[in-house]
Amino acid sequence: MGVATLFVIILLSFLGFNPMWVTETKAQSSLPSQNGIAAMATTELPTVSSDQTIQEDPVCDPSRRPKITKIEPDEFQAGAKVVIIGEDFGQKKECLHSVTFGYENAKDFTLKGNERIEATAPDNLSTGMIFVNVETGGGAARKAVLVKKKE
Repeated sequence: MGVATLFVIILLSFLGFNPMWVTETKAQSSLPSQNGIAAMATTELPTVSSDQTIQEDPVCDPSRRPKITKIEPDEFQAGAKVVIIGEDFGQKKECLHSVTFGYENAKDFTLKGNERIEATAPDNLSTGMIFVNVETGGGAARKAVLVKKKE
C-alpha cells in the first residue's frame, strides 16, 4: 500500500468516514491481478431479518450500530491494553460479540458501558497501520490505529 493511499485512509478515518472499500495489505497480497493491478475483494454482510436478530440476540438493540470515536492510546505495541471509546457498544456484555485487531482476536476484552471497551491487543500483531474492529448485536465498527515496533 502506498504512502499516499495510507495517508488518505488515515485522514478519512479521522474525519469519521468508514472506507469499507479498503482492505488490509494481507488480503490484497493474496488477490489475483490483471495487468499488474490487484483485484479488490468485497465482503458482504449476511442480511438477517429484524425479527430473527431480536430472537437470537434479545438483550441488544439491532437498530443501534456501534461507532468508534477514539482508541487510547492511538499508537501502541502488540500485547498492550487499549481503551476503545465510542457509542452503542451495548448495555450488557452479551451485546458485544467480538473485538479484533486486524485479523487477530483480542487477547481479552471487557464491556465497561455503552461507550467504553477495555481490550488487550494480541502479542503477534505486525507493526504498521491496522483496523480495530468491534462487532455488536447492531453491527460492526472499525478505526485505524498504528502498531509500533516492540522496543
